[in-house]
Amino acid sequence: MKQIKKFSHISNKPTKYFFVLVGAIFILFMIAFTHNNNIAYIVMFFLFSISLNSLIMGRINILKAKVEIKPTKIFANTPTKIPIFTTGENIHFNSIYTFDKRGYNDLKIKIYSSYPLYLATFSKIVTKKVLVYPELKGVSLQKGFIKTENIDFDGLKNYNYDDIKFIHWASFAKGEMQVKKFSGDSEAINHLIFDINKLQGDKESKISQLALWCYEAFEKNLKFTLILDEKIESKKGFDEIFKRLALY
Repeated sequence: MKQIKKFSHISNKPTKYFFVLVGAIFILFMIAFTHNNNIAYIVMFFLFSISLNSLIMGRINILKAKVEIKPTKIFANTPTKIPIFTTGENIHFNSIYTFDKRGYNDLKIKIYSSYPLYLATFSKIVTKKVLVYPELKGVSLQKGFIKTENIDFDGLKNYNYDDIKFIHWASFAKGEMQVKKFSGDSEAINHLIFDINKLQGDKESKISQLALWCYEAFEKNLKFTLILDEKIESKKGFDEIFKRLALY
């Protein structure tokens, strides 16, 4: 009973080769029956046994197939290639998925196979839980947050993974990697504050805006503090920051 229940989750669709084989078996049967030809009977039963075993093996193959996914960064409303790994023979699946909401989502992976003789395509759906980060949407960090119009130039300093836009190219040409140093508002660039309470709009637009700023800040190696219900430092790491945003 337990095995029957397992097989009930597997769907199958005959291929054109199945119908060709059925036609061949029928023709052999008519020849054998009409002419009492033992060779035709033998060939017919051989093809029948081959097809039956093939269908059984195909079902068992898809039944025992296991699916694993590796962690990857998934953002809402963004087509993402999911690293999917399966066991079994000739297993196929779609690896690109799009989720329309953040948070934990069900990833429904349809795997299918025509193993071993392409007489039928067997398939089943495997469900995995994945964490979807917020959609990266809003005004860019440079345009909407970092303002550099009133910052005064204050000399040079040694390069320490700073933003490429601050590199002093004249010193670079001389073999030294230095960046421009600014006074006043430059402190805001060194440590940014992303506060959800300072943003306008609905909850989802605020989360998307914060996600975009955090993403760009990580890309530029900028330190920041994210303020939701509590303060979260950027040193917590990309995954922890975006998990908080996804589940907020």
